[in-house]
Amino acid sequence: MRIWLKNPAAILADGADGGLVVQDGVIVERIAAGQSPVAAVDQVFDAGNHVVIPGLINTHHHFYQTLTRAHPAAINRALFDWLGALYPIWQRLTPEAIAL
Repeated sequence: MRIWLKNPAAILADGADGGLVVQDGVIVERIAAGQSPVAAVDQVFDAGNHVVIPGLINTHHHFYQTLTRAHPAAINRALFDWLGALYPIWQRLTPEAIAL
């Protein structure tokens, strides 16, 4: 099955502002902004409200922290200062905010 993750809100892949095509769990094509996949897809997923980041293994409960790692209040801080800057943000997260 070929799935187009179309037009994500943000993506960490060069030349993929229009999304990615995934086939059998493997990225097979990067789509430039305003372009379409070169071959037909079976499904289109509107990723306009999603951020696409590289796959992570064993993310367990730390996954949400990747979304705030570059928050200005936390950059170049020692561990406890970093945690103190980010805990107020994390405590407002809901399951819907971090749903996959």
